[in-house]
Amino acid sequence: MVLREDADRSTYTQKVDFTKLRSELLALDSSDTSMTLASHERLSNDLAKLNSRLRDEVNRAQASVRLDLNLEKGRIREEAKGQELKIKETETRIEQEVAGLRERVEGVKFSTLQWLM
Repeated sequence: MVLREDADRSTYTQKVDFTKLRSELLALDSSDTSMTLASHERLSNDLAKLNSRLRDEVNRAQASVRLDLNLEKGRIREEAKGQELKIKETETRIEQEVAGLRERVEGVKFSTLQWLM
């Protein structure tokens, strides 16, 4: 009977050991799962923050480029107005010189006609 009691005790001890081992493994698995979930949540939050920062940087860059383009357009318009004004001044000067030359030609014609008569 001693052998039977030793076998029962040994079986009971093994069952208890297996139960403890199972509890420890479940606890470790649960701990690993919670750590993994916490890590995933932290990474998701970091990714959302980085995405937001990137979006802000892109918006800032686009706004800066739009501002630069608008300033450049304004500068080009001003430059075009200045060129247009110079062209008009040149046209006016040419018209005045042509008018002066016409007067001189008319004067020369008149003198030639007077001289011929």
